[in-house]
Amino acid sequence: MLARLRRPLGILALLCLLALLVTLLTGWWYGRGAQLVQLVTPTSAAATSLFGESGPGTLIGSPQQMIIRDPEAFLDGRTAGGARYVNDTYLKAQNIYPLQLKTVRFVQLAVAAGFAAALLLFGGLWFLARRRT
Repeated sequence: MLARLRRPLGILALLCLLALLVTLLTGWWYGRGAQLVQLVTPTSAAATSLFGESGPGTLIGSPQQMIIRDPEAFLDGRTAGGARYVNDTYLKAQNIYPLQLKTVRFVQLAVAAGFAAALLLFGGLWFLARRRT
């Protein structure tokens, strides 16, 4: 029975290997545009003069590695840790939802694990079919 499945199992194993490589390369390519950013709600000029605040505005969360491709979203300056300031109000107005690098890496890892498991399964079955003939 396994002898008849030898060719399809070999093809499936090769397809899994190819899909695994494509997944890893796509995740790397997509994640290379990530940079350390700090989301900021900019302070209006009136609030700055009234309260005497300095800096870009109210910081949101902590600096994260994010993929943001719109250069208009970035503000002047950086944090002490080197993170670029990003205008959260602009992102919301433009319906831009920045993607965190850790999300890309998690999806990449989950898909790669699935393809690796499939590769082992189909490769093992192919090997068994080959040994029985």
